Amino acid sequence: MCITITPACHLIESMMRQFQAALSHRAVALSLVLGVTSLLLSACGAPAMKPVELTLREQAPLSGLAHDHNTFGRWPQATWWHDFDDSQLNALIERAMASAPSLDSARARFEIASRQLEGSQADTRAKLEGSIRANQSYSHTDLEYPALGLPGFDAGSAGNSQRSNVGLATLSFDWDLDWWGKKRAAIEAALDQRHAARLEQAAAASALQAGITRAYMDWQLRQAQLSNLDMLLDAARESVRITALRVEREIENPAKLDQAHEQISTLEQQRAQTDGAARLDQIQLATLMGVSPGELDDLTPKPLPQLDTTLPSEAGLELIARRPDIMASRWQVEARIRGIDQARADYYPNVSLSALAGFLRLHPLGTGRNEDISMASIGPAVTLPIFEGGRLDARYNASRAQLESAIADYNQRVVDAAQDVARQTVTMARLEAQREAQSQALESYQHRLELARERDHRGVEDPRTLIEAQQGLIRERMTRLALDGELLDTRIQLIHALGGGYHGRVPDADTRYLTTGSATDES
Repeated sequence: MCITITPACHLIESMMRQFQAALSHRAVALSLVLGVTSLLLSACGAPAMKPVELTLREQAPLSGLAHDHNTFGRWPQATWWHDFDDSQLNALIERAMASAPSLDSARARFEIASRQLEGSQADTRAKLEGSIRANQSYSHTDLEYPALGLPGFDAGSAGNSQRSNVGLATLSFDWDLDWWGKKRAAIEAALDQRHAARLEQAAAASALQAGITRAYMDWQLRQAQLSNLDMLLDAARESVRITALRVEREIENPAKLDQAHEQISTLEQQRAQTDGAARLDQIQLATLMGVSPGELDDLTPKPLPQLDTTLPSEAGLELIARRPDIMASRWQVEARIRGIDQARADYYPNVSLSALAGFLRLHPLGTGRNEDISMASIGPAVTLPIFEGGRLDARYNASRAQLESAIADYNQRVVDAAQDVARQTVTMARLEAQREAQSQALESYQHRLELARERDHRGVEDPRTLIEAQQGLIRERMTRLALDGELLDTRIQLIHALGGGYHGRVPDADTRYLTTGSATDES
């Protein structure tokens, strides 16, 4: 139930005189509205502002995460892939950022949020509406009468037709004064939603950049593996040739030749598998970029780059501001707070200013004359909720529940991001330890090859021993290559987990509804 109080002045005079009379009473009418509002304000029963139960995380839980050699890195830059110094990769990412399908939906959401903001802003402005109506009425009467049996009163008929016209022109003005900030809160909520949409767009771009870089580097890894497999195949074919000669001269067991052929078959299978993986990388690249795989046939193999990526020292404190997906969730929290402000404003009287002016012209049926009527009204209107059957409380409690849901989603994103960073950091440490240990094996195979070459040069060793030493070194290099590729991929994932070069500003916590805390200390 609502009570609406609308003081106004109505005169049936000329339009100018009505407005003058109305304006002369405006101060009195406004005073009356304010007085009645003050008397009834206590009936509104607006709930007190208090924080929700959930605590908003201010830090990522990264405390105690081990750092390699107690050294810390820097945050990635916005164009972190330029550190690879690969113009081919730069061109791929630049092309993808202009036309990738994965960015289209994020752009569309940002446009929707922008248009909704414009709608909320427009809702605070005054409205002026005009209307014109015209009606025409027609009446026709037919009368038949019988003969009365008297001279001059014979049977006959008579007819009568009448028309009337009505014209009405009105001009109405309405302006919600928004004394309690409901519309202002709606604008702020729409602005927060637009911030979130823009950050979702940045998160989509970061994921695209990391995805393209990972697929591209994996393709380069496969090309290097194919090159090594080709060298192994060349060595295996040479071993088959030597073994065949020895079998032909009956100085070698024929089974050795079968084993040599089996080695070639195994290597050819490995090569086919690696080549297929490279083609899948190319398809993935094309999918991310929104092009056909044939448009990427001109990719040129290059050596894998070296990239030194370590965890920044202030990762626990700054990770939230560096991750666009977390920041988007944080702005969703702000939008939900504005939703509470809107729901709370419903408890208070709504005050608006309205005016109406109209002109009516009548041509009544059968009168044969015109009648003109002018009308006007102006004044404030106050609508006060009295009995709402629990609707206001339900909307208010729902808005607080939505805030708690947004906080829970935000906190979960912070925890997931910290877990992602920790996982990549630990994986990097493991791979670097493996790489260091494998370096000793690589040196051992290199030394074995040098000894085999020396003995082959002196002619005191089976030539196949040198081939086996070469194959052993190539295989060990492939092991090193696989470690380097996995380490590079992990470092790219860490860059993405650290925000991919994004850096924003975390909004200040609204202490009316939020309590903040850090689950962990600085990492």
